[in-house]
Amino acid sequence: MRMKWKSLAACLLVASSCLAATPGLAAAPQSNKEIVVAFFRMMFQDRDVEEAVRRYVGPNYTQHNPYMRDGVGPVVDFFPAYFEQHPQAIVEIKRVIAEGDLVMIHNLWRDSPEDRGQAVVDIFRVENGKIVEHWDVSQEIPENPANKNGMF
Repeated sequence: MRMKWKSLAACLLVASSCLAATPGLAAAPQSNKEIVVAFFRMMFQDRDVEEAVRRYVGPNYTQHNPYMRDGVGPVVDFFPAYFEQHPQAIVEIKRVIAEGDLVMIHNLWRDSPEDRGQAVVDIFRVENGKIVEHWDVSQEIPENPANKNGMF
């Protein structure tokens, strides 16, 4: 019994890490960076598009990608169909940078494991705990790059 209390006390001292390590008990994101990373993982890695948008995106979502309309509707309409067409799509977060209300995720996006993919930078603006604005830029990963530094 004493060991259980020690474990519980230790867990309470570092509650966020214990919650994150306990399946089904993830701590609610607090910082803009945590909000955006939680959204990104749920949206593109777990592919729970509707829940990611419901939980993390504001209703007046402004989109700067020229191929998407503003609002949450186009996101919810596009990505389930994309993932159905590309069931092996892989999105890997390479780095995350946050400053103020802006969060940038540098990621590798591949339609399949064989695809060289694209280096993508997604930039999100967070307001009152919700993602309200999005920009992105992408660059194909070339077969024969001019240097050996890699995209990441």
